[in-house]
Amino acid sequence: MSIFHNALAVTIFFLCSLYIAYKVYGSFLSRKVFGFDDRRTTPAHEFKDGIDFVPTHPGILFGHHFASIAGLGPIIGPAIAVYWGWVPAILWVLIGSVLIGGVHDMAALFASVRHKAHTIGDLTNEIIGPRARLLFLVIIFFLLALAMGVFALNMATLFTDLSPQAVVPTFALIFIAMLIGTLVYKANWRLGRITIVGVGLMIVTTYLGLRVPVPLYQAFLSADEVKAAIATSDDPEFPSTYGVRGTRAGTVLEYFKKKAATDPSLEHLADDIAQARNRSQDTWTYTLLLYAFIASVLPVWFLLQPRDYINSFQLYIGLVLLILGILIWRPMIDTPAFRPLASAAGDNAPPVLPFLFITIACGAVSGFHNLVSSGTTARQIRRESDAQRIGYGAMLTEGLLAVLVILACTAGLSKGDYQAQYGHWAGLGDRALGAFLLGASQVIARPFLWMFDPSRHAAVTTFCLNFVAVVVVSFAMTTLDSGTRLLRYNAEEIARLANMQWLGRNRYASSFVAVVAIGYFALMKIDGKSAGLVLWQLFGTSNQLLAALGLLVASIYLYKLRRPVIYTLLPMLVMMITVSWSMTIKLGDYYRVWRASGDHASLSLLIIGAILALMSVWMVIEAIAAFFRARERFAGKTAPSQPE
Repeated sequence: MSIFHNALAVTIFFLCSLYIAYKVYGSFLSRKVFGFDDRRTTPAHEFKDGIDFVPTHPGILFGHHFASIAGLGPIIGPAIAVYWGWVPAILWVLIGSVLIGGVHDMAALFASVRHKAHTIGDLTNEIIGPRARLLFLVIIFFLLALAMGVFALNMATLFTDLSPQAVVPTFALIFIAMLIGTLVYKANWRLGRITIVGVGLMIVTTYLGLRVPVPLYQAFLSADEVKAAIATSDDPEFPSTYGVRGTRAGTVLEYFKKKAATDPSLEHLADDIAQARNRSQDTWTYTLLLYAFIASVLPVWFLLQPRDYINSFQLYIGLVLLILGILIWRPMIDTPAFRPLASAAGDNAPPVLPFLFITIACGAVSGFHNLVSSGTTARQIRRESDAQRIGYGAMLTEGLLAVLVILACTAGLSKGDYQAQYGHWAGLGDRALGAFLLGASQVIARPFLWMFDPSRHAAVTTFCLNFVAVVVVSFAMTTLDSGTRLLRYNAEEIARLANMQWLGRNRYASSFVAVVAIGYFALMKIDGKSAGLVLWQLFGTSNQLLAALGLLVASIYLYKLRRPVIYTLLPMLVMMITVSWSMTIKLGDYYRVWRASGDHASLSLLIIGAILALMSVWMVIEAIAAFFRARERFAGKTAPSQPE
């Protein structure tokens, strides 16, 4: 194999490409396209209140912003896209993050800062018109509900099937964050001291989780059934991790299915374990929905901000360890660089085009980012020029995370493990997260194995796997509570437009509506099974649609300022074409499934997708009308500093 198959060479190439892109293209956009001016007063200074509007050091704000945008998206999407080969996945992440995603995020931040830190919905109202605002708000509502539903579903799967050892540290981090928030805001502790305390407690609880797993599925088995399962623990094939046997429901179920094929007396136990597994997954989903409701109504200083802060350290540590593992191990990528369309088609998999572009959303370009950039991060920018580091830099860093995920799912897996995870398309949505955890644990453990006796290597790798699981689920939890809060705000805005003041001014009622919408997607079943992969594709389509519409709003705004629009308009057209293409295919799939089986979930997805498509077309029409109005208004006039 050539040097191009060396994971270290790929990592170095990608890091160098991102650095050059940031210094050259990012600086060009900052100076020549957006024209950031540090002489202008930012909303953080103009409306400084010490609560929401706070001028923040760019280093600190970068961590907060990055923690908000980096959830499960840049992990699950790339882990699924590896099915089509690692080369197209890496190329899309590089091109997308540099030319589309980074531009999109910086444009949203720029527009919001210039409009008193208004949200993307308010910006749409001011830049295009009131009808477009309502359309945008409805699209955002569906996107957030769908995205958070997918995240909750994947976290429930992780707790049940992949890492019950992650339960204790994940929920302990909630109380650690509350402690940090109280000590910082009420006891006035210094940030350095509280950081040491928070990170130390995080590491301790991660180790504790290994010793105290929470296999919830066993609570839904009778005592005799549990004893029967434990009685087989002498079998060397029985699933175990770190000396704890039978904690992963998914692997235990597969074990008993395999045994039942030769011993029919075990069939009833396999069926009971399958039911217990499903009940466990649903219970975790309801628990996460309850947490999301509580977190969305609590003060941000008490939970949300300290969680973001501690989680940023988790992710930094994870990124450094992955890069360190690749640097020391230097594994070769012995997996398909590109899987031919004929092979994919034979497995009933969708074609690489256009579905690569919607499968890898976060990590290349994400509409969710314009919700974080506008109205939230924009309230903390101390100088306009900081937007390059925050908006463009954070997006490129998320691209780096996505590439490390791709390398973990290829170079980090043996041929046998890769074939087991990616040998067929069916069920890949449920396996993708497990593939990343397995590959990443192998990469992270490599630099430390020499310190231990070979008999301890499996335990070290398992510890690394659970550390990665804690990092993943902690960021998913952060995104879940942030997303639920944003969905609550969105529901309140729609309610106020509809004169429903009881909903628009009651955070408990609006949070309840948000959680119900999230739960609808999280608990959705198709043919009695969770709709994981189907929902992920619909989320990717909706997310990229929101990114296209965000770029559309930015293009109209730049045109009104008489600034170059080609750098936002071309990415918008690319995204609109790929989104329309993929949405048309998916709507056809939903329709065929519904007609063939009468499945209600497919019908609801068909209706939701069709509504989103129609509203998007309507919004494009509104934007075109705004463009011609601006063209007439500015005919013969000089360029304004702000749109008239």
